[in-house]
Amino acid sequence: MFRVLARQCANGHAACEACCALWWVCPSFIQPIGDIRCRPLENAIAGMLVPCAFAEHGCARRLRFAEKPVHEALLCQHAPCACPVPGCAYAGLELGDHIRDAHAAAGDGDGDGNDVVSFTGSAAVTLRRGTPFRVLLHETDARVFLLLNGGGVPSGRSLSVVCVGTRPCGNKSLEYTLQVGGGGEPGPLGALALSASGPVPCTRRWAGHHPSEAFLFVPDAYWGSSGSVSVTVHVRKVTADMA
Repeated sequence: MFRVLARQCANGHAACEACCALWWVCPSFIQPIGDIRCRPLENAIAGMLVPCAFAEHGCARRLRFAEKPVHEALLCQHAPCACPVPGCAYAGLELGDHIRDAHAAAGDGDGDGNDVVSFTGSAAVTLRRGTPFRVLLHETDARVFLLLNGGGVPSGRSLSVVCVGTRPCGNKSLEYTLQVGGGGEPGPLGALALSASGPVPCTRRWAGHHPSEAFLFVPDAYWGSSGSVSVTVHVRKVTADMA
């Protein structure tokens, strides 16, 4: 949907929505402006092609205004991504290489001093209850994932996965499967396994938000006296059904 609205006064003088919000008076005719949409101007602007904001980083796409926000926020493969490690100011095009070079060897990986976990098919992670997230680095395509460990749910923790990076190209998407083994005290709970799967959201900068609708709930009793659980994370690319 076209997001920029154009307005006009009764005499047909047009102004963008931002200007109308400031004045609400036509600068040419001193009459109220803002109640009438200027459809011809909207259509003309909607058909214009403009460069991507990340053209200086190598993106050659020219986009319609309606396509520009989604492309720049989620799809542009030349958009810089911010490092999720606390205290690190890096934002660039090679986040995976940065994580590997600057944090993996140093033992960084979250706010609690755990190492970065490198993986190809599945990642085996020991997650402490108080650790907000673990950084997972895919060795094949250098994608960076976060295994999030959120609160905000009664009597347990919520585990989920997010990708710090752009969406895969074309009609592909990312999906995850989480499985938590029996890490609690000996007994019935220790023998249970919990699992969940779903789509992996992508973001260029993780701002500390945890998914509120799709996550794996791990009850308090499951963490046991060690205060940790064993988590297996599997991430895969899937092709969308075009039918």
